[in-house]
Parts: sequence; C-alpha cells; structure tokens
Amino acid sequence: MGADLYIKKMDRNRQYTGFEVSERAVNLGYFRDCYNDVGLFSVISANLGVSLSWWQTQDRKELFCKDGNMSIAGCEKWLKELEPIIKQFKELSVLYDSNYSMKKRCCEKGIKIKNIKEYHDWADNLINFLKLAIKKKSTVIWSV
Repeated sequence: MGADLYIKKMDRNRQYTGFEVSERAVNLGYFRDCYNDVGLFSVISANLGVSLSWWQTQDRKELFCKDGNMSIAGCEKWLKELEPIIKQFKELSVLYDSNYSMKKRCCEKGIKIKNIKEYHDWADNLINFLKLAIKKKSTVIWSV
C-alpha cells in the first residue's frame, strides 16, 4: 500500500506501467510513496523532526477540490511548503556526512535505509511531479 498520485490531464494508460518510483514515472504523470518506515515522508520526518504525512495532507481541505483531487492552487501551496523542507533535508544530509549520519539517525528510530541519495532523488521527483501538474494546469488524482 502507498500513496499513488496521478496527474489527471495525462494519459492514465501510460501511467499504469507499474508502481515504480522514478523520474520516468513522474514524466508520465505518476508519483508513489509508501506508508511504511522506509517511505520518503518517514525518512524526512525522522531526520528533521517534522511531521509529514499523506493522511494529514489529505485532511487539509484547502488543498483539494470537492471531488477529492488536489487542486492546482493546492499543488502550488503544497509545493511552496515542501520545497524548503526538502532543501533542508538535502542540505542536512550533506552537512552531516551524508549517508552515515542519516542512516544512523534513521536506525535509532528503527528505520533501515540503504542510501540517502535515493531519498534525495525521490524528494526531487515529488517536487518535479507537482511542478508538472502545475505546468499542465491539472488537478492531481489523490489515491492515499
């Protein structure tokens, strides 16, 4: 299980290429995060002491249309909130010996990760996904 986001104005048939986390998937209008301890939001939250959650975001009615899709204005607002958090996350990992310290901090919280660079890329994919939705002037189908 996980959060599956789709850019509504893009070809849904092409988006169903599998539940992959990649730049390729984002370019097709799809983004995925898992709910478990190794998910993007879990690792960012563990390292920054913030609380990022798909469910908390879904509860923010100002980001969504009545049909449950994230609005274009919601994408813009959420992007503005996420960008500084992700920037801080990436800067912190560089500052603190990148892989070792973040892996250690995650382990202390019971989260086992392999390579923090994968999380940098994953975070960049989320930012790029939101920017693409805004560029396409499309709502985001929010399957959380």
